[in-house]
Amino acid sequence: MNRTELAALHQRWRQDIQFTEPVLGKPFEFRSTWGVFSPEQLDEGSLMLLDHVEFHRTLSSIDLGCGYGVLGMTAARECPDGQHLLIDKDFVAVDYARKNCEANGLNNTQVQLSNGFQQVDAARRFDLVLSNLPAKASKEQHYLYLLDAWNAMNSGGRFYVVTINGLREFMQRTFKEVFGNAHKLKQGKTYTITMAER
Repeated sequence: MNRTELAALHQRWRQDIQFTEPVLGKPFEFRSTWGVFSPEQLDEGSLMLLDHVEFHRTLSSIDLGCGYGVLGMTAARECPDGQHLLIDKDFVAVDYARKNCEANGLNNTQVQLSNGFQQVDAARRFDLVLSNLPAKASKEQHYLYLLDAWNAMNSGGRFYVVTINGLREFMQRTFKEVFGNAHKLKQGKTYTITMAER
């Protein structure tokens, strides 16, 4: 590949990736970029998780590790009378999640930079916690996510998580330790959906 071809590719790769994809049967417009998780299409794990969440109009949610926003955006659309917070520790992901919420007219959302729950207003309470937990996070980080979520959830709230299958037993065990219960909702070829109730 010569310098001119490389320059053309460089220019193209710097442009936003844009695509439309249906979520729960209704389309969303997405913008993303190289360097965020699954930039060219929604990942299978997040879509699988959304198929198993019980949404109700008035619920409020937090999307923990939101990437460019699909979990929190879906909660905001399906629970229009609730308030929805999308957080990520990556400033690029936060920027694109904010753009995607705005582009899709989701006015009941807030997007912010936060390392787990660390920068989240301690007074906020959530009915739903949704997360596509990173496989490479440490054991300590996973415990922090669960313990912080427990403290921030309303009674009767539900924490839904999708993980790679290699983490399913760890999630069952840690949910039982922190929440006192764990429910495996679905195990596919690659991913497992687990839910715990507050």
